[in-house]
Amino acid sequence: MEKLEKYPHERFLEIGCGADPFFKYLNDVDLTVALEPDEVFFNIIKPIAENRTEIVLFNDVIENLAGDLNKHSFNYIVIAGFLQESKNPDLVLQKVSSLCNSDTLVYSYVPNARSFHRLLGKKMDIIEDIYQKSGHDIMLDKKIVFDNESFTDLFTRNNFKVIESGSYFVKPFTHQQMLGLLEHKIIDDTCLDGLYNMIDLLPDMGAELWNICKFND
Repeated sequence: MEKLEKYPHERFLEIGCGADPFFKYLNDVDLTVALEPDEVFFNIIKPIAENRTEIVLFNDVIENLAGDLNKHSFNYIVIAGFLQESKNPDLVLQKVSSLCNSDTLVYSYVPNARSFHRLLGKKMDIIEDIYQKSGHDIMLDKKIVFDNESFTDLFTRNNFKVIESGSYFVKPFTHQQMLGLLEHKIIDDTCLDGLYNMIDLLPDMGAELWNICKFND
């Protein structure tokens, strides 16, 4: 949301919005188009868009819809955290590029291979390599474990220029461990806020990587 609010986003495209879409928090847009291919998530977000004429929802993937959407002049496009699960992330970016003009910004995020918790797991000998798939990765059908270099390369080889990048939220433990700490009140939201702000000290070790890009047409 910080990066979204920093740039113009009157004509907003959200690809893969899941159960908690960005558009839920936006009231200053002229048009929002949101794509969610999962039917369960799509049925969750439909009520959020009710009575909001500026929101158009599709239960489909960008690969099928790009041709129909290029009539809109989007100035901000979010590719949600699914590129690591895509069979062909290059094709996704090629379709997105067809929707870009010289002013369009594309924001995307993926899990970080060099997250603090993966590096700790390697030092604890729980994992042999930070790029190996965890049980959580396998459950989510993750196909690629990105680091900053490979994530940036995905965009640059598809003719995008990265203008900002980074990572966010220093996560010291796995999802399940973090959830257990919260449930047992060992940590609270104040601690989570501190871990978010720790990125100032550990800028490359956040749980997720993000890029803001422009397409070089």
